Amino acid sequence: MNAPLRLVAADRSAVGAPTGQIDSWLTRLVKLVPAEIVAVYLAGRPFAEARFAGAWPVACLVLTILVRAWGTSDRRGPQWLSVAISAVSFVVWVYATGGHFLTLQVDANLAALAVLVWTTLVPVFWRGEPAG
Repeated sequence: MNAPLRLVAADRSAVGAPTGQIDSWLTRLVKLVPAEIVAVYLAGRPFAEARFAGAWPVACLVLTILVRAWGTSDRRGPQWLSVAISAVSFVVWVYATGGHFLTLQVDANLAALAVLVWTTLVPVFWRGEPAG
């Protein structure tokens, strides 16, 4: 006879979970790269190209600042340095995806290299605002 199939739940807390310094670096990386706004920018870019090509990245940059100011806000207010780093990250990503701000254009290959350096090194040096 066939034995019944039993499913055993895995302990997901240990599977693929980064630990120690890598976890800390990865957490800072996620907080400093505005992936949600990069996604909004990329999703809206085809629609904005015809009439708002120069203004769309600027609108998304403003959105980045607003969302990150709200997201980093605590009883002391927003973490403005983290907001500024996220804004720079967004600008670098726009150029890396072949976009531009107003009339300023940067080579996409150079911007792609900047993404690699920026997103790797900034979380190493920026540890976040001290708890207060």
